[in-house]
Amino acid sequence: MSIQRILTILVVVSIGAYPAVAHHPAASIVDEEVYEMIDSMVADTPHADMVFDDMGNGMTEIDITGRVVDLETLVEAGLLRYVAMLDGDVYVTIDFTGMRTASMTIIQNKETATTEKAAFDAEPTSLGDIKASYR
Repeated sequence: MSIQRILTILVVVSIGAYPAVAHHPAASIVDEEVYEMIDSMVADTPHADMVFDDMGNGMTEIDITGRVVDLETLVEAGLLRYVAMLDGDVYVTIDFTGMRTASMTIIQNKETATTEKAAFDAEPTSLGDIKASYR
């Protein structure tokens, strides 16, 4: 086999393998970007606090607490859209902890990831609508 033919094969294999190699690092960056978007949304809300907890084994928990009005503003601004972008199975729980306070817990489990994510609803959703659906 000639040197030119070997080099041609190496170039073709290298170009063919690039997308597979490039995809893997990008997969871990996406969630970090989503976490940053959620963090910036909460940081811009004066009366809401966020606690981010890496529980290990591919599980992450995010707790957002604050006034109901502030959480409703976050939902209307697209918080659930960002949560829907997270990899793996994602669960959202909203606890109304008092007359005017609530706690939203987001649990992400990458280990039980399904192959397809559900498309989010493009219609705006209010926290009041979510609360009313469970009454």
